[in-house]
Amino acid sequence: MVQNSMVQKKTDKTREALLLSGEELMGWRGIEAVSVRDINARAGQKNTSAIRYHFDNKEGLLEAILDDRMVHLDRLRADALAGLLTQGTASTKKTTPPVAELVRVLILPLAHMVIAHEPWQNYILLLAQIVSAQGASYQPLWHGKHDGTAVAIIQLCRTQQPDLDPVHWEQRVRDMMTFTIGSLCERVYTARQAGRDRRLTDEQYLAHLLGMATLMLTAPPLGL
Repeated sequence: MVQNSMVQKKTDKTREALLLSGEELMGWRGIEAVSVRDINARAGQKNTSAIRYHFDNKEGLLEAILDDRMVHLDRLRADALAGLLTQGTASTKKTTPPVAELVRVLILPLAHMVIAHEPWQNYILLLAQIVSAQGASYQPLWHGKHDGTAVAIIQLCRTQQPDLDPVHWEQRVRDMMTFTIGSLCERVYTARQAGRDRRLTDEQYLAHLLGMATLMLTAPPLGL
């Protein structure tokens, strides 16, 4: 029994090392530029079949990385949304919070994790590749998975933009999410470059990020 527990702990430790190493290498070097051998070496694995054992292949590892982060992020968003809705119900008769508050609930859980935790910085660099055109083949591993709270938040925002047709609204949402991920990615990259002044404090940067994201959803439609 004790031996089985020790084996399981070792297995879990190996899996975690592969996840973190794959996330870091693929985030900074690029998904296509990193080999299974690179990840095994970074994780300190002499067993060249470690990734195959735990994830089948590199794509399976990538999917596991995304799943782990998205499940955690969805929980954070769900807690924040529940708090916002409870607060709104208690303080006002208006049941739907303003778009600006909903955008905070959508973005801040991710932004706070990225700013505070290095593994999440690696994750945002990885995610930026996936949402780009170059990462189109990997998007099914991420899109539409573990995003129930994000979808609910966007739907609440949508109710406050009734005059915008569905096609334009969907484009705004895509652009807002792409902007947010790209901005966080740039923030991480800039912070890692020696001698480069980020200029904005974290608090100033987050205020800017939230303001821009809110404007992208609420700006009046402009005709060409």
